[in-house]
Amino acid sequence: MPRISVIIATHNRADMVRIALQSLIEQTVNRAAFEVIVVDNASRDHTASMVAEMSARMPHLRYAREERLGLSWARNRGLAEAQAPYIAYLDDDACAEPVWVDALLAALESPSAPQCVAGPVYLNWNGLPQNVPARYWSLLSYVHYGDRDRPLTATEYVVGANMAFDRAALDRVGGFPTNLGRHGSKLLSGEEAQVVAQIRAGGGEVHYAANAGVFHIVQPDRVKRVWLWRRMFWDGASQPVLDGAARQPRSYCALQAYRDVKRIGFFILRSAAACFCRDRDGRLDCALRATQRAGRLRTHLRLLLGVAS
Repeated sequence: MPRISVIIATHNRADMVRIALQSLIEQTVNRAAFEVIVVDNASRDHTASMVAEMSARMPHLRYAREERLGLSWARNRGLAEAQAPYIAYLDDDACAEPVWVDALLAALESPSAPQCVAGPVYLNWNGLPQNVPARYWSLLSYVHYGDRDRPLTATEYVVGANMAFDRAALDRVGGFPTNLGRHGSKLLSGEEAQVVAQIRAGGGEVHYAANAGVFHIVQPDRVKRVWLWRRMFWDGASQPVLDGAARQPRSYCALQAYRDVKRIGFFILRSAAACFCRDRDGRLDCALRATQRAGRLRTHLRLLLGVAS
């Protein structure tokens, strides 16, 4: 039986997955130590045939198909298919460093026995212009918490591009919430944060493995400002779901929507003032904060009207 299952969820990105799989072929750990599961999330491209082709070079590679569209559905299908006591997730547009699996196993099997482990995520700009300000790189899944292994604090986040779990802990929290996570054009996020919060609430530790690094390929559309605006909008739209607004009375959502409108107006005025003062960074930051609040407003209004988020 493998010690860890590596799950790659994908939707219409066969050629990207091929690159990710190549990085797993080059792992330093013995191949018997891990299995790889590609979860094809309702793709209409050549993902299935690509995986069949790669399996000739990767006997520990398996294929599963999940027709319910959504990243959380795909991740949960991978969890159901996995055979190992530990589960690792790698994005379909990420490449693992050669010691990635080794470093994850060392952390998970250490005496401290963390129930969740995250590693650094570096950005591979792939020759694209770095138009996204560095202070927003976290929206591209950039993570770096230093060069030593250590427990993560409650304010330090885990991203889906590079995370691993004790299988039993992930099962206990019910896997990833399917009302969050990417779904078609909806960039809802926060599913990892909710899982990690539940693990912490149950007494589990979350650790950082400095050598378990991956490179996340920045896609061409993500260096355009329109992507940054969309990402901030959906980041805001995810927050009421994470905060449990769906479990609150409609009067709560109405109050929150009112507050959202006030904050949007505030940030628009601040952005206009920054423009007048020729403060480009301040103008951008306030405008993006207004956009993020607009996302919160969108979800609060939908909950108020009884519409699914």
